[in-house]
Amino acid sequence: MNKRLLGILSILAAAAALPASDQFQLSLFQTEADNLYQTALGPPDGISSFSLAWDKSMGPFTLFADGDYAYLRKNAGLSYLAFGGGGDYLRPLGERTALYLSLEARGAFFRPDYVDFNYGAVGFSAAVKSYLSPTSIFKAGARTEFRSYRTDIFDALSQTLNLSLDKYFPSKTTLKAEAKWGFKHFLHPRTAAAVSSSSAGSGTGMAMRGWRGGWKAGIEAPLVYRAESRGIQIASIGGLAAQGLGDRVGLRLTAARQWFLSGKNPFSYVEEFYMVENPTYDDFSWQGYGAGGQLTLLLPWDVEIKAGYSAGRKDFPGIEALGTEGTGLGFTRKDTRRQAEIRLEKDFARMSLFFAFTRIRNESNDPLFRWRGGFLQGGVLWRLSTGAAS
Repeated sequence: MNKRLLGILSILAAAAALPASDQFQLSLFQTEADNLYQTALGPPDGISSFSLAWDKSMGPFTLFADGDYAYLRKNAGLSYLAFGGGGDYLRPLGERTALYLSLEARGAFFRPDYVDFNYGAVGFSAAVKSYLSPTSIFKAGARTEFRSYRTDIFDALSQTLNLSLDKYFPSKTTLKAEAKWGFKHFLHPRTAAAVSSSSAGSGTGMAMRGWRGGWKAGIEAPLVYRAESRGIQIASIGGLAAQGLGDRVGLRLTAARQWFLSGKNPFSYVEEFYMVENPTYDDFSWQGYGAGGQLTLLLPWDVEIKAGYSAGRKDFPGIEALGTEGTGLGFTRKDTRRQAEIRLEKDFARMSLFFAFTRIRNESNDPLFRWRGGFLQGGVLWRLSTGAAS
């Protein structure tokens, strides 16, 4: 409890040190997860999250800063504190086009058991938005980010390019198409030695499998096993169709497909935690496809309810599925995920309240990643104006 209060006070102290600002936002979230590690062995846990965000406009420039603290009740080692900040620049380019630039720095800090996840990052973004017509918008964006981790095998430089086209119709129909290209370059790959079950420390005879052997034990051993696999290149396409059905009902359908163009996962395994970032799992970890739908209803007293369902398939090139004894099965890990969610939200003048429940079923040809889980979340968000624009 003392450590949780320390994290909260650190964020509030940072807020108190900020200069007079235009916008200030404080969020408090509580999540109850019955499968935190998202594996067949995943235990339940509670996550308390606290965050603040600040921004100040000065003509075409905006300064921003934010902080996040997450405390895990049973797995305190995954608790973390993160800070970030930077500046934006917005410049009109004619009557229908605008240029956006952003530079930011960010850092995340975990408890001693997971200090290998600590990182510092610097990112630069540039985007152009143009109205091709009163009902058509074209966007093009690029982002470069460098991340340096305490364990240098995770250090990487990534670049992404995004294109999107939005079209609006008088019938309350919206169509959107988008495409993405990305490249992630690992700066310090190296070959990993074999890890014995004794070094993993689980006593189960399963080597180097995260929560089968303990993630800490895995981090202490080299995770990168292909010295020649220095980079991953991906591409994706996606689409959205949204339809308003009267003034209080909306329907949205989405679909996306992603491919590996070159490279493979350099890690011996990848794992996904619920609401906790880790360097082995991101958009460069998988290829596959997915589709989903969401129905939005505006109820009396302006209460909004959203119900959605999605399903998708993810393959992990370079990651071999393992059997229950930790031995290779000779084929790539493939997961199929189905997810249902319902969310209730109410906006007030300066505050929003929400409750959400998510149910996930993940099937895999790797026994460790066959799991089901339910996640209940509630929170409150405050928005305050504490200064005038310069």
